Amino acid sequence: MDVGTAKPTLRQQQEIRHHLIDILEPNEQISAGQYRERALQVVNDICARGKLPVFVGGSGMYVKTMVQGIFRESVTDKSVREKIKSELNEKGSVALYNRLMDIDPTSAIKIHINDVKRITRALEIYEVTGKPPSEHYKTQGTDPPFPYRVFVLTIKREKLYERINKRVDQMIADGLVDEVKNLLQSGLRRSLDALLTLGYREVILYLDEKCSFDEMVENIKRNTRRYAKRQLTWFRNQLEATWISVSEEQSIPDVTEIIINNLSGED
Repeated sequence: MDVGTAKPTLRQQQEIRHHLIDILEPNEQISAGQYRERALQVVNDICARGKLPVFVGGSGMYVKTMVQGIFRESVTDKSVREKIKSELNEKGSVALYNRLMDIDPTSAIKIHINDVKRITRALEIYEVTGKPPSEHYKTQGTDPPFPYRVFVLTIKREKLYERINKRVDQMIADGLVDEVKNLLQSGLRRSLDALLTLGYREVILYLDEKCSFDEMVENIKRNTRRYAKRQLTWFRNQLEATWISVSEEQSIPDVTEIIINNLSGED
């Protein structure tokens, strides 16, 4: 799953060492808590070498998990997960979302109605523990395992959307459709949660002849723009962060210098 995840290229990985990439098969699952355990091991190794670990990405949940830990009752039950999957296949994501809204409206309003993975996970937590996810988060204590700073880079919305559109066009040119087709042909379709994520699910609709090629491309662009908007809202409300406004003219070294000066306490 190289194209649809926008994974760093081999050249980028050679220039700057990356960690926790290609550690699972597409049909394997990992929870945020398991990710945190692996990431902490990597952080300890990096720090032992006198280096500064940098987490880069857009998944707010994983950022929060790293710096605050997870609630202790965040467990997984395979039988419960399979039951929810069956309900998803039988009734669809809207029905599951409505059930989550009845159980835990606080969590539901933070999740998009088409975000199947988060909807099913929230329902699983409720069924396994008997308490809605929002109740767990209320009692979750802050557990930063190391000193940290969070930086959120922003750019004018029209420029952000322009970059998103160009990125989607590049992903299509790089072979996203063939990547999804190969994954489906590998026989993993029914059990592959990863194929329900942004970028993959739109291509599946196209391959199932439920939309045209042009509609598929536009759906990916539209849904990515919406996701980016939700990301910004999430970071504003969930984490204490330093926001840096980036202009189109600024280079990566320019922005890097701003962050370094901020870390060192310089203006």
